[in-house]
Amino acid sequence: MRGGAIPILAWGTILLVIIYGFGVAVWLARREALRRGPPEPRDEPETVPQASVGAVLIGLAAGCALFGLAWARFLLDFGIALFVFAVGRLVLENRAQRASRRKWLGKGEHA
Repeated sequence: MRGGAIPILAWGTILLVIIYGFGVAVWLARREALRRGPPEPRDEPETVPQASVGAVLIGLAAGCALFGLAWARFLLDFGIALFVFAVGRLVLENRAQRASRRKWLGKGEHA
């Protein structure tokens, strides 16, 4: 096949630009991203969720929407609606996470 490598080379170039662009963005956001060694210890706690229903629903919404593009308009509509619901759920989870952190920090200061 003549010219069969052109799409692969174009796709590789696009990925290369995106990956290096993301690296530069991380570097510009936090200059310490290029420093070697472990990060400096922090006194405040990090809130890291163990499970997220919203994240799972976003994954399902993406799957439904992609299948909907290929087969059925209903799945596309359902995926979009599920995505909107999942983003709302993520907002609620983040609010609860911030409230828990504020509550924990408040107890630590008064004790």
